[in-house]
Amino acid sequence: MLHLRKKLIRTAMIPAVMAALLSGCGERITPASLFDEASGRMREVSSSSNRVELDIQLEDVLDLREVNMEIEMENTTDPPAGHAKGTAEVNIVDAEVSGELEIYQVMEDGEYVTYSSLDGDWEREVTPPDSENHLGLDGNIFAQEGEVLEEFHLAEEPVTVEGKECYQMYGDVKGEDLMGLLGKDMINAFGLVDLPSEEAVKELDVPVIFDIYKEELLPARIIVDMSGVLNDLYDSYGETTKVNLYSIELVFTGYDQVDEITVPQEVRKASS
Repeated sequence: MLHLRKKLIRTAMIPAVMAALLSGCGERITPASLFDEASGRMREVSSSSNRVELDIQLEDVLDLREVNMEIEMENTTDPPAGHAKGTAEVNIVDAEVSGELEIYQVMEDGEYVTYSSLDGDWEREVTPPDSENHLGLDGNIFAQEGEVLEEFHLAEEPVTVEGKECYQMYGDVKGEDLMGLLGKDMINAFGLVDLPSEEAVKELDVPVIFDIYKEELLPARIIVDMSGVLNDLYDSYGETTKVNLYSIELVFTGYDQVDEITVPQEVRKASS
C-alpha cells in the first residue's frame, strides 16, 4: 500500500563483533535470527500505528531548501487500508510554506485507491498494486532480503524506544529494497524533492538502523540516513546540489489497536 516518509542522523555504532549474545533458551541472537522472528510475528499482526519524521536540507548555489514532515500513520492488513495525517513545512531561502497533509489508501473494486490532500484540497488516484505502493511497513523485507540482512551487525548495547528496551541492528539496504519497505512516496518526500533518478536511487546502498522490541520481537523503529549516498549521486550526475541532511525515522507506536479504516463520504465527494 502507499508510502510515507522523516529523521535519521546516522548513529555512530561500535562494530558488533559480538553476535554471541545469548537468549534465555540458550540460542545465539543474531541479526538474521531477529529478522526471521520479526518477519514471522509481522505476519500475525492485523494493524500498526506509526510516527514518521522526515528531515531534509538541500543546498545549491544561492539556494537552501529545507523540508520537514511529521506524520501520524496507521494501517490494517484485513482489509488492507491506511490513513496518515500530519504537517509538511518547506523553507526556501527566507520563504516558508507549511500545510496539513492527509492520505487515505483503501481497496476499491480490486484496486488500490489513494485519496490525498494538502490543506483540504483532495485528489483521488488509482495506485498500481506493486511492492512500492503501500502505507506502513512491508514486513516482507525481513524474509525476502535474508541474505542482505544477514550482513547486518548487532549493537553491543540495547536502546530504548517508546520506553521499551530494544535490540539494535545496523547495515546497508539497497535503495530498491528500501522503496519496497517504506514506499516511493516517503523516499521522495511526497514530491517535495526531485531526486536525480529513481532507477539510480534503487541501486544505492543506504545505511539503515533497525530496532526490534525485545519483549514483542516486533519492529520498534527504522532510521534511514540517505545524506551521504545522495550527495554522491548528485555528484555523479554533475549537479551542484549538496545534501546536508536526508533522514527518515519511523517509530512503531502500537500493534493490533487500529479500528477499521474507511474513507469519509465528504472526502470521496471532494475528490470526485
